[in-house]
Amino acid sequence: MSDEYIADHLGKHTDFLARFDAWTSPVPETELTWAKNWLVQHIKNTDFKYVDLLPHHVPKPYNWEDSLEVFYHRLDDEHKQLFDHLREVGHTPESTQHLSDLKFKMRAHFDYERGFFCNSETYHDCEEHSKKHEIFYKRLYAMENPVPIGEVDWAKNWLVQHIKNTDFQYKFKLNTYHHEVPRPYVWQPYLEVYYQRLDDEHVVLFDAIRDSVEHPEDQAKYDYLYKTMVDHFEYEQSEFLKIPNFDEYSQDHINKHTNFLAKLKAASVPLDCDFINYVEDWLVQHIMNTDFAYRGKMMHEVPEPYIWEPSFMTFYKQIDDEHVKLFDCIRECSENPSDETAFSTCKSLLRMHFDYEESEFCKVPDYDCYGHYLKHYNFQTKFQEAHTPLSAEVTTWAKDWLAQHIKNTDFAYRGKLFLRRHYVVPDPYVWDESFLVNIKQLDDEHVGLFDAVREVEAHREDQAVWDKMVDLFNEHFRYEEGMFTTILDNKHNIAEHRGRHVGIMNTVQGAVVPITEEITEFVKNWLAQHIKNTDFDYRGKMPEIFAVPEPYKWDRSFAVFYPDMDNEHKPLFTCVADLEKTPEDATLLASCLKSYVDHFVHEQKLFLESATYADVDKYQHINKHNAFLATMRGLSTPVSQKWIDFAKNWLTQHIHNTDFRYKDKMPHHVADPYVWDESFQVYHTRLDDEHVILFNLMQELGENPDDVDLLNKNRDVYRDHFDYEEKQFMACGEPCDADAHKKKHDIFFKTLTWLPSLSHTP
Repeated sequence: MSDEYIADHLGKHTDFLARFDAWTSPVPETELTWAKNWLVQHIKNTDFKYVDLLPHHVPKPYNWEDSLEVFYHRLDDEHKQLFDHLREVGHTPESTQHLSDLKFKMRAHFDYERGFFCNSETYHDCEEHSKKHEIFYKRLYAMENPVPIGEVDWAKNWLVQHIKNTDFQYKFKLNTYHHEVPRPYVWQPYLEVYYQRLDDEHVVLFDAIRDSVEHPEDQAKYDYLYKTMVDHFEYEQSEFLKIPNFDEYSQDHINKHTNFLAKLKAASVPLDCDFINYVEDWLVQHIMNTDFAYRGKMMHEVPEPYIWEPSFMTFYKQIDDEHVKLFDCIRECSENPSDETAFSTCKSLLRMHFDYEESEFCKVPDYDCYGHYLKHYNFQTKFQEAHTPLSAEVTTWAKDWLAQHIKNTDFAYRGKLFLRRHYVVPDPYVWDESFLVNIKQLDDEHVGLFDAVREVEAHREDQAVWDKMVDLFNEHFRYEEGMFTTILDNKHNIAEHRGRHVGIMNTVQGAVVPITEEITEFVKNWLAQHIKNTDFDYRGKMPEIFAVPEPYKWDRSFAVFYPDMDNEHKPLFTCVADLEKTPEDATLLASCLKSYVDHFVHEQKLFLESATYADVDKYQHINKHNAFLATMRGLSTPVSQKWIDFAKNWLTQHIHNTDFRYKDKMPHHVADPYVWDESFQVYHTRLDDEHVILFNLMQELGENPDDVDLLNKNRDVYRDHFDYEEKQFMACGEPCDADAHKKKHDIFFKTLTWLPSLSHTP
């Protein structure tokens, strides 16, 4: 803010207080009228000038946190990277590499972000927003090593203020931004809106859409989807319409519901692929672009009498137990407003609870620790300053605050704290759909485990019943471990999961009949907590199970788009199919083994040369090859049908779930001389023509590496081509893998910009 504004604002405060302090009782009506008018005019004419300009808290250490989330995955990821780069510059201000990386990443982020907010239908501050970027970047670009600490602090502060004051204005308005659609199409925790019924209904909507996708000709399933959607919209609207000062948002939200339902109603079975894709995509984009705007704003019912109930569960036992006590003590204060002891006890309970809760949620990376703490602080300030006898206004406010705070704020850390969540154990002990992991065999086995525990309860003296339960647990664990160990990228903690299986079996080992109630209660609680705390983590992460083709031969669904690999895959199918017809043919078996060995050797040579196929994927890929060959080398004729079935399924799953991971990551043959040919055709005339030019320019540069003008021409033409091409594929979004494609452009172009310094290296 300008010095002139600050002086003027302070002067207005001083003048008001001077007149206000001179009042005596009774206050004249004219003075009260003047004060009321002054405050209204002052807020709108003076205070409004600092809207979006007051400083927000700058985190220390300088790490991105949840309070900075704009709810667009790539934009949030880029903001995190900017925080990281700024922190690195602050740590090593003399590093030219860190400063260069910061400048490059900041420029790329501004350009990428601008492409969305300038094309939004509902965000209208494109030019002003862009101007802020350019003013900042001009100062950043002028920085030189060593970067003064004052400049680093300025940049750190600018980024925080810019995100919260400017970027936040486009939240839920970037209609061209495309969020990732989960595959398989199952609701995921990142779609939580933190209202139990609404989240539960979203889960049902995903299931209903998936059911219609799998049965596109089924009118009854489509009717159910439509009715479920209508019921959900009606309930959701009734809730967000209660939010104060949310009228514009509410009307826009209702319009989106109305338009979508009109399209649903107009469609008919059988559903075509384009419409199915539209429905799947619409729900994901709608939740993240529209529903997320009401997170933390809904008005929840305050229970009467004021007693904690399960809808307030955070699923962390100590926190829930403490919340129960807070409800009780606030109720006691409202019933006995003059009881100083009750009030003092309640204040102590609140302080101890906030201290404990803060110690837990502040451990969570990226959680808005400071924002949550401030809510506690503001509540404490008002509640601790109250005096007995407590007014009804204070106790009513405290009741409402706690109810809203738990559901609108505490619920945001559910599933994130480094504490094991605690779920209600069903009574009677019967499996229900809240335990679904969405893998039929595992769900069926879980049902059997619940049943087996109940059987033990009913027959505590029967050793055979107990042994049967133990055997069922062991068999289930073996099968489940065989499945979750196929999850890649460390997305599931395999070692910890196995450890929990070993732990429960070690605990119950040696139990003797009659089985005590203590043991069965322990097993019941363990199984309920284990499924929801541990098994739920693998939901949606298991590799997809693909149908084995019949007849057993290669088809285009197995294409990895490397001609050598696709051509080598074909005889792998053929030889197994031939072995099924003539299992006694030893020559055929030897030939088939050689085909697999030769293919694996060639394939491994190629993916080991890849710079983008992860090392852990390479290691696991080779292990899978070796494990399969071990089964094959031990064969003798006649080859059993059991092995044939295994081999057919193995190759089907292996290509889809493992080989497909090296798509776009294996090296292709590089022509010399460097000339474009039809194998590079993308069937887009302008792009193909530009690719021809890029090949020619790079060939010329290879022949004339000291020609600076030619290098600059390469830069210009590549940049122009990337800009045009990105406009095309960014509009396509996820189906074109747009974000990853643009990142490859950015990496290549950054390398190209460094070429002058490289070329002058002696």
